[in-house]
Amino acid sequence: MDTTRHVERLERVRAVLATSDAEWLLLPASADFRWLSGAHARSSERLLVLAVPRLGDPFCLVPKLEADALAIECPWLEQEVWEDHEPAYDRLARRLDLARRPSLLLGEGFRTTPLLMLSAAAACRPAAPALEPLRASKDAGELRALEEAGRHADRIVQEAAERLRPGVTEREVGRFVLERFEALGDTDPWALIASGPNSALPHHSSSSRRIEDGDVVIVDVGAYTDGYGSDITRTFYVGTPPAEAERVYDAVDRARRAGIAAVRAGVAAGDVDRAARAVIEEAGYGPAFKHRTGHGVGLEVHEPPYIVAGSRIPLAAGNVHSVEPGIYLDGRFGVRLEDLVVVEPGAARRLNDAPFAPRTEGVGGGARR
Repeated sequence: MDTTRHVERLERVRAVLATSDAEWLLLPASADFRWLSGAHARSSERLLVLAVPRLGDPFCLVPKLEADALAIECPWLEQEVWEDHEPAYDRLARRLDLARRPSLLLGEGFRTTPLLMLSAAAACRPAAPALEPLRASKDAGELRALEEAGRHADRIVQEAAERLRPGVTEREVGRFVLERFEALGDTDPWALIASGPNSALPHHSSSSRRIEDGDVVIVDVGAYTDGYGSDITRTFYVGTPPAEAERVYDAVDRARRAGIAAVRAGVAAGDVDRAARAVIEEAGYGPAFKHRTGHGVGLEVHEPPYIVAGSRIPLAAGNVHSVEPGIYLDGRFGVRLEDLVVVEPGAARRLNDAPFAPRTEGVGGGARR
């Protein structure tokens, strides 16, 4: 992270500490840690904490094993280095002067023991309500990484479709997806390949099931490009699908388009969910839409804002989130279609451009756009 960006983010955090009447923000190894410092910190049993005061300079309590790597990524950050034979929490307690019972904001990801010790020694509150709005609106550099991630996902979901044929297992397609993301230089790739009746399970894990002629197949994939995530879903037919599949596909696609059309800065997240859900309810499949319409994507693939029924949280310019309606008919098949969008003042801008062509090439006829 360049110096300008981390200084600007530290100032925003200090402003949050002031308005929250808190003296310190404490972050364990987490996406929040990376957002604020620009460094990758590994979560382990060894206590590692980034401590940001309302006044003064931050420091990081860091195990000696991790200190050199952190110093390379964050040469500006003071380190409080501890060795394995030392009680790390005592070092932190002295630096924070916990005997005064200061007010602390605690980030997500603390292990239970230090969390309980801190909560017993000081006035602690969760940092998430204060940090989430800061992380949710992406800056220009973050949007560039997300755009590149989206291009990678567009490419690979189409390549995966070319692998869908009778006799191939879900895991074989999944392994191909992981290898392709890694070949592009992406990290932590994942693939959810759900065929036939498995496609009716929204969070099915790719299995040894062999794809059959007539299957509906959900392909949901993503990875991290320069630390920022992608997430795309397309649904395909292998051969001739069940008679109802095309009607379901059409309803889901119309719901996706209605959800995207509802997105703009200032609109409540729940209103976007309502726009997508109304299409599926009108088509007669309301109970078969079993999850929220979307979630934020950034340093994590699931982060705020959450596009969920009843949410009055307004979307803000720079938010990036999915729109992913689905219909799941138990024991038969399911259809889900997902794009990521950037919230802009008057509309949403899609980050995905992979075509909607459910019929796989060479099996079962031509493509549908």
